[in-house]
Amino acid sequence: MKINRVIFCFLFLLVIVNFSFGMQADNATRRFGIFIGSNNGGRDRVTLRYAVTDAQSMKNVFNEMGGIAVMDSVLLVEPTIREINRRIDAIHEQVLNARGTNRRTEIIFYYSGHSDEEGLLLNREKYMYRELRERINRIPSDMRIVILDSCASGAFTRIKGGERTLPFLVDSSFTAEGYAFLTSSSANEASQESDRIGASYFTHSLVAGLRGAADSVGDGRVTLNELYRYAYAETLARTETSLFGAQHPSYDIQISGTGDLVLTDVSQTSAGIVFDERLTGRISIRNSRDHLIVELTKTARPLELGLEPGSYRIILQQGNDLSRADVTLIEGRHIHVTRDNFSRIDAEPTRRRGDDDEEPSSSNMHLYTFFFNVVYEPFPFPLIGFVNNAIGNHHIFQCGFVNNNTLDFNGFQAGFVNTIGNDLFGFQAGFVNTIGGDVNGFQAGFVNNNAGDLRGFQSGFFNNNAGNTIGMQYGFVNITAKKLTGLQFGFVNITDSVEKGVPIGFISIVKNGGYKALEFSFSEFFTYNAALKTGIEKFYTSILVSYKQTSRFSREHFAFGFGFGSILPINKLFYFNPELTGQTSVLALEKETFVNHKGSFTGYKSSFINYNSFIPYFGFNFGSFSIAAAPSVTWIHSAKAEDMPDPLFRIYMNDINDNNRIVVGGRIAARVKF
Repeated sequence: MKINRVIFCFLFLLVIVNFSFGMQADNATRRFGIFIGSNNGGRDRVTLRYAVTDAQSMKNVFNEMGGIAVMDSVLLVEPTIREINRRIDAIHEQVLNARGTNRRTEIIFYYSGHSDEEGLLLNREKYMYRELRERINRIPSDMRIVILDSCASGAFTRIKGGERTLPFLVDSSFTAEGYAFLTSSSANEASQESDRIGASYFTHSLVAGLRGAADSVGDGRVTLNELYRYAYAETLARTETSLFGAQHPSYDIQISGTGDLVLTDVSQTSAGIVFDERLTGRISIRNSRDHLIVELTKTARPLELGLEPGSYRIILQQGNDLSRADVTLIEGRHIHVTRDNFSRIDAEPTRRRGDDDEEPSSSNMHLYTFFFNVVYEPFPFPLIGFVNNAIGNHHIFQCGFVNNNTLDFNGFQAGFVNTIGNDLFGFQAGFVNTIGGDVNGFQAGFVNNNAGDLRGFQSGFFNNNAGNTIGMQYGFVNITAKKLTGLQFGFVNITDSVEKGVPIGFISIVKNGGYKALEFSFSEFFTYNAALKTGIEKFYTSILVSYKQTSRFSREHFAFGFGFGSILPINKLFYFNPELTGQTSVLALEKETFVNHKGSFTGYKSSFINYNSFIPYFGFNFGSFSIAAAPSVTWIHSAKAEDMPDPLFRIYMNDINDNNRIVVGGRIAARVKF
């Protein structure tokens, strides 16, 4: 009997545990989403650019961190009224079916496109606000959230007396029921979109807020109250000085019970950025496709944003100072960000969303005269004129005496003076070329100046790269302020450090990890030899001067030249150092009469001696001081046979002819590195 009682108690506990877990599963909230983008508002409306992408962005953020499963959300592109109603009816059925297994159900309805005071404008159809509102209110969901980003959408919130009041929802449980209708503007205002951010101001603020920017208390969650306050402030601030006036988001809220609805949770994202509490200023984040993801004002508080894994460029503006940081987010990690260097941001053009009259905005105010051209992004055609000025990004081709592009340029820019405010993807040719960001391609001119990294080829008399060089610099003077990965070829080369690269020049200065040494030596031809060696140990260049001490002073006792070599360590003390050098002694300039087909004339002919040597040094290190010795092989060429020099000593000598001689001798050298 005791055993039976134990078994009965165990089974009873098992049933209780199973029932408890089942109840927990049933208590879960299930969300559904409809996201609509419609650029086409009919023949009398300007076609929008970003309504569809706005809808896609909202869908993505709710799928990633807003609790809406992909199977429970749908994106409708340029739909008809019938298609929208069919989808709302389908959600209605899904909510009814979910009520048996889920404690709460919630729906998100988002629309971006054209509208007027009466309804949504879908190509040639008008979906009346009253019909839309009634159909959504019939859905038996605990919460219904409607977000409209369109002109005069505030009329939707006035149907049942909604008006702008103080911020709503102040408590923090989750038993609230009802609806929330958010609109991008009031009943008589235009909603605006921006070419620079590639979205509407309102939706751009919503996406940034949902990703964590609206989290005012720092708990990692964004509530409906926080989102509205953030979107209202950001949209108003960004449109107050626009051509079409300030834009005031509006809402109508009818909620019973208690609770501030949590819309997104940053902890649900697989990657993210945590900004340091002390970091303040205006922050914008772009992804690897140069799409602006988030733009916000950071105050002195911790801030965490949820983002997809990938590469991002962060721009921080503090007054007139700009700084930039590049981060790569990986799955399962949130990166902590403090401060780093960035690049410039320009003022953005805007256009009225869905305005009846095509009044000129800054995005349409193009001045194209073929002499002085000013265009705004996006401008998909070449610019050809004396002065070309592209505001924002530009592509394809610019040709003129002066070419200016304020942001990125992708294509070919040719002129006397070329300026790009941000990155170059392509080719830039001119007398003076200046780039404010990175070079990804080819830059050719008398002066080339680049504020970022070089990935490609830079050719000119003076080449200056303020970042890293991955590629080649070719010119009289080449400067890489950071790391060289590739080749510098010029008279003077300067770089901070070298990784898998080499500078080749008359003088090559590598600040960190470079090779700089003075050498004094004795050779078979000259009593005194001095050399300045610069570059890296794997490849250095030498400037040489030599003097032969004799009883009389003569030009032939001096020689000047150039050489290069490589230091190959054997161990910590010994090294092998093959070196090639070339030197010349100029003996005299003599008058001589020359005859050609026009007659005779008097000119000057030089008399010289060339010394070309190979020296396989073996050396011994004493810290920064070393000594080296080696046999040497020298080929001597003399302009006159009677000027052929004799060595001070030799191991072997062979006269090839009257003007050429091979001499095997020896060298001993002392070096000091500095």
